[in-house]
Amino acid sequence: MKLAYDGRAFMGSQRQPGMRTVESEAIEALRRIGAIESAEASRFRFASRTDRGVSALGNVMAFRTSFGRGALLRALNAASSDVMYYAWAEVPDMFSPRRARQRWYRYLLPSDGIDPRAAAEAAALFEGCHDFKGFCRPDGRSTVRTIDSFIVTEGDGVLIADVRGREFLRSMVRRMVAAIAEVGSGQASLAEVSAVLDGAEGGFGLAPPEQLILMDVDHGLEFETMYPPTLRRKVAAYHADAISRIELIDGLRDRIARGDAAHI
Repeated sequence: MKLAYDGRAFMGSQRQPGMRTVESEAIEALRRIGAIESAEASRFRFASRTDRGVSALGNVMAFRTSFGRGALLRALNAASSDVMYYAWAEVPDMFSPRRARQRWYRYLLPSDGIDPRAAAEAAALFEGCHDFKGFCRPDGRSTVRTIDSFIVTEGDGVLIADVRGREFLRSMVRRMVAAIAEVGSGQASLAEVSAVLDGAEGGFGLAPPEQLILMDVDHGLEFETMYPPTLRRKVAAYHADAISRIELIDGLRDRIARGDAAHI
């Protein structure tokens, strides 16, 4: 099942005792509607773990159920808060959502003071197979990964950093974004990024999680997409919230431009 969520509402996606996470919200909703008895019995699995504050438009969860397919999305969207379910596919019993063909992350980086060409050149350094031990939080697994593409384009007041690869390590995307931001702002050089990729000591910090979005996880599946009324209402509410936040930011910019901020 494909799902989307605003990461600001959760303490990350992975289940944690006593914490509200995306997995715990989804599991509780599935139990509430009678689609599963427990996460263990249904072999509930998530495709990608996201940190606290990181959002998703296309994460994937898998579970066994005999619940009617036509009613499942409608029931889940009515029973769950802050998570939106919009597509499903039937898969073989031994399917694992962790084994994806590709994952796509997008980071929205404020463009003020950043040279987009320099940022794009830094991003290109990460493409291909590298040892990313200097750009992750090691957890005992191999730190060698392959980046299929890392492309930076200009948007309205932001740089849009799209990175694609089969697997990513903990905090890897946010650390790579921090590096390209430092290069783009002139605080680091391409040579310094290359040196850390080659195994030199050093680091470039960690970009904030709120601007990171898991855009999609590709398993090569054909999903059936549905938009029940409950999902439409949730999307409308998120749209209204986003517009209000944009208006707030624009208002602050206007006050700063007029010099009013000095009196706040």
